[in-house]
Amino acid sequence: MSDGLLTPAISVISAVEGMAVPAPNLTPAIVPISCVILIVLFLLQQFGTGKVGTLFAPIVFLWFLAIACVGIWNISQYPEIFGAYNPYYAFDYFIRKQDAGFTDLGGILLAITGVEALFADLGHFNQRAIQISFSLFVYIPLVLVYTGQAARLVLDPTVIANTFWLTTPSDPVIYWIIFILAILATIIASQAMISATFSLIYQSMQLDCFPRVKVIHTSEKVEGQIYIPEINYILMVLVVIVCVIFKHSANLTIAYGVAVASVMIITTTLLTIVIRIVWRLPIIVSILFFCIFFTVDASFLGATLRKVVSGGWFTLLVAAVLTTLMSIWRWGTVRVINHERSQTPDFDKIFKGEKFEKFEILEKNLDNVSHEITLENSNEIMLGNDNENISIDTGFTRSPGIGLFYSDIGTKIPLSFTQFVKHFPIIPQNLVFINIQTVADPKVGDSDRLNVEKVKNYEGCYQVTARYGYLEQVSQGREFLLLLVESIRKIDPINKNLTHDFNPDNDSVTYIVGQQSLCSKPDTPWWARILIGVYMFIYFNSRTFYSNWDIPVENTVVVGVKISI
Repeated sequence: MSDGLLTPAISVISAVEGMAVPAPNLTPAIVPISCVILIVLFLLQQFGTGKVGTLFAPIVFLWFLAIACVGIWNISQYPEIFGAYNPYYAFDYFIRKQDAGFTDLGGILLAITGVEALFADLGHFNQRAIQISFSLFVYIPLVLVYTGQAARLVLDPTVIANTFWLTTPSDPVIYWIIFILAILATIIASQAMISATFSLIYQSMQLDCFPRVKVIHTSEKVEGQIYIPEINYILMVLVVIVCVIFKHSANLTIAYGVAVASVMIITTTLLTIVIRIVWRLPIIVSILFFCIFFTVDASFLGATLRKVVSGGWFTLLVAAVLTTLMSIWRWGTVRVINHERSQTPDFDKIFKGEKFEKFEILEKNLDNVSHEITLENSNEIMLGNDNENISIDTGFTRSPGIGLFYSDIGTKIPLSFTQFVKHFPIIPQNLVFINIQTVADPKVGDSDRLNVEKVKNYEGCYQVTARYGYLEQVSQGREFLLLLVESIRKIDPINKNLTHDFNPDNDSVTYIVGQQSLCSKPDTPWWARILIGVYMFIYFNSRTFYSNWDIPVENTVVVGVKISI
């Protein structure tokens, strides 16, 4: 994520700096112009990767064609540079420079930055497209332009001050055309990292490692093309701040190098696991891959970490803050889920009319519960073996209407239901336990929207799975209720409480959702109190799972549960 913050800043600033070569008087305008370009880029994110990518595709083609031509032009001035491909010179360089040569790896790393985004962008572009475009169209122009720069450095070492722009043809027409293409190309590079950041946030949310944020799918063809408004605008503000603070691309290179090297070493470690566990290749293949690539990546990371004081501290600080917040969120979420799963009400007794005080509730010690959690995809409730309808009139007052009980963690019986009947001896005539599922298709037809099942033979009790496509807005309003009642009548025609003239505007419909809060015990350690405070601050400032479900506020009951730890 630090990479997603630094890439737009260093990419755009380095391109805009090109105007200061022929016009030094424009140097003070570099940062303001960079900030304006970045703000416009972030504002365009709402239109989606597909539409933005269609706009940028011709520009990318022209950019790589241009740098390939510049590279060939520079190589023509010193063709002997092709001898540099001999590995002997690399070993000779490190032998001669020794410790200084190792430190120089931090600068060499900048020649390969960008490749770390390939894996993150798999959600936005398919695998074959990335393989073909990178291997055949991206790699060759990059090799040519870097070889050309090396040729010019041999002839004139002074161009190291601003290698790319000082090795670009000085003809005004050619120079300014390349300058414009460079601006547009760096915008595209920034776009790639922004898209990758969205993907990482979304995946972290699915693993309960990041607070809930609004996710908007922007493509009907590719599920992975998403837009996250909150993250987009937070990134925009932080990137502009970075530009203002660091001012020059040279000041950002160390921080950027640490971010890229860290991403590469993490990717190598995870891919090593994938090779063995997912692809099921022989363990020797995994070991060889790790030894080779980890050695290279660790060398780059070690070289960049030598310059932590010069700018690498920024990347480490951002990483530490994000890791801390994500760890605290995971820590609190695990305890909330464990608590809800540890509550095992005897649901059968409710339907046989016994008072709630007689229920047996199993409370497990949260300190001894494993943190490994697998969320269930089904809310199937398997209760009772009777073959005839069981009345639930005894012990509870039956209120007319429908009670819709939701759970945000997919447990069989929402904790909100047990808390509701514990404090209010009232059960709606129609109990509906709802599980919301998002499927991989962009849209779901009305005929496939609901899967309604009666909970064994219990009167007026149903389990409902509501399916929505990833492009659809989850709606639990009037149309949903009409479809729900119609579906219930089909499977339970003897239900006299739901008639054909059911009207959501006039009939009682109550939405019951749960809200779990962590609180500390008197003997809770001070460090746990801090974690609880931070978690609850994040919790109350993040989105609820039902915030965009079109639920009438006046018909919503939030059942709060305090969890002492």
